Amino acid sequence: MPQCYKYSSSQIVKNGMVRNEQRFLCKECVYNFVDKPRRGAPLKEKIQVLLLHLNGLSLNATAKIMGLSTPTIMRWVAEFAEKYAEKPEPSAGGVVVMELDEMGHYLKKACKLWIWKAYCRDTGQLVDWECGSRDRSPLKVLLKRLKKWKVRLFCTGDYPAYASEIPNGHIYQGKDQTWRCEQNNGRQRHWLARFRRKSIVVSKSIKRMNHTMALFARFRVNGTVDNLPSILR
Repeated sequence: MPQCYKYSSSQIVKNGMVRNEQRFLCKECVYNFVDKPRRGAPLKEKIQVLLLHLNGLSLNATAKIMGLSTPTIMRWVAEFAEKYAEKPEPSAGGVVVMELDEMGHYLKKACKLWIWKAYCRDTGQLVDWECGSRDRSPLKVLLKRLKKWKVRLFCTGDYPAYASEIPNGHIYQGKDQTWRCEQNNGRQRHWLARFRRKSIVVSKSIKRMNHTMALFARFRVNGTVDNLPSILR
């Protein structure tokens, strides 16, 4: 008897014929299937690719280890990030404290890029981010999306852009109250190769970098990589 494609269960029974082919039923998950070669890469291989990426390997290095092309690795990472690495949703009661900070990065080694991040102190989640320059434009976009969180107080660094966009009474400026977001920046540089300061690994597009940011937030801040196998099944 074959094993179930979803959960590798051996509790399989025959369940009729489909187009002159034997159909099987998994008694554990009630999944019907025909025992024939599956199209596409095995699920185990895709999980391994994502784990390597989230543990600090570059996409090129992951491709070499797995014996695959770099575009294939990029496609798998992008598809997974868009489908499973969703941003958190706000609670109805709002948020007491939200930390804001900007982290420097490079695009194609020449273009300086800034990642404006919003870290919710109440829940310990990286709830949103915006990529762009260090002027007020990305901050405006980020703050507009954060309105639904009903934040009572923003804790930021001393950069003047924050005070110009956040009303008095709703902002506290000082690095002594943004250390959690700074710590998050350090974790991001540790776990993802492209964000390390002294590295030949670079980001070639904002879209690709956003995919990596989404995976980092979902599986290194708001959750754990242990959730990967159960999500992909």
